[in-house]
Amino acid sequence: MLRLTSVILSISASALLLACLQIPTAIAADLGLGTIADPACESEMSFGGDSAHTHEDGCEGGGETNKPPSSFYKDKTKSKQVSYGPKLKYRVEYFRQCEPALMQALGCDANPDPPCTDGSYPLLRFIYAVNGPRKGQLVGTDSYCSREPNIEIPGAELDIAKVTPERFRELPILASTIISQPKSFSLRNGHAHMYAESKTQSFAVAIFDQNVRIRAIPISYGWSYGDGISRRLSFPGVAVAQRGFDEPTTTSHVYRETGDFGVGLSTRFRGEYSTEGGPWTPIPGVANVPSAPLTMSVWRTKKILVAENCNDGSTAPGCGSLFDD
Repeated sequence: MLRLTSVILSISASALLLACLQIPTAIAADLGLGTIADPACESEMSFGGDSAHTHEDGCEGGGETNKPPSSFYKDKTKSKQVSYGPKLKYRVEYFRQCEPALMQALGCDANPDPPCTDGSYPLLRFIYAVNGPRKGQLVGTDSYCSREPNIEIPGAELDIAKVTPERFRELPILASTIISQPKSFSLRNGHAHMYAESKTQSFAVAIFDQNVRIRAIPISYGWSYGDGISRRLSFPGVAVAQRGFDEPTTTSHVYRETGDFGVGLSTRFRGEYSTEGGPWTPIPGVANVPSAPLTMSVWRTKKILVAENCNDGSTAPGCGSLFDD
């Protein structure tokens, strides 16, 4: 019996602390106490992602669940949930640094941490993410004595849902519509008037249980006229009434040859988003959205001098079609 007691008392302070605390492997390493097996570390799939994606959490690469073993003494009377913003939730759990039985047997004298001034022992405070991109992960730990300090959640501002350029480009943004006056028709060396119909579009999505509003705003228009000429404008153009082919507009184009030409248009949209009614934040980059092409038929003109009034129904040359077939 004496020999057994000697063996027990010869255990190092670090080993006693590990046995007493049973803290997770990562925390033990940070405290310089070596590493211990973490029986709660097991691979799991977490389906707490946004409306279109999932992510895997496991024991490697930052996905460790860090759940203390059942032998770790938990003060259930203190556990609570706190919020950051309208939707992000975090669970706060409290653990005593020594088992009650160990405190009675040894008084935790082997604990290298000094006791609190009131004679008690510090509480460990573990903070877990309930939702958001770090769902289920241990996001912060600290300890305190009698008076609990304010709860600070490391990295909470980074848990607010964000819209990436890739996610923005995946949205079903409607393309601009190409409109010509007159419809799909112009004359060689005339001014073919074309413009784009476009508008700002809004979307509502859920990312990590958070409501996000997104706006797609058209900012420029890339025209390709089908004759080897293209240009980019910062405005869409407008409808113009009562104009002739000899009148240029800010978005018209002159075709030097006759024929059918495929007109293309690509609209650039910039994006911005608001999470849970927060401020509008710009999304880096743009989304290029191509429009359905338009076929423009370009005819040549033929001038004929006549002495009769075509408005009176004359069949004189020039009073029929002004264009060659």
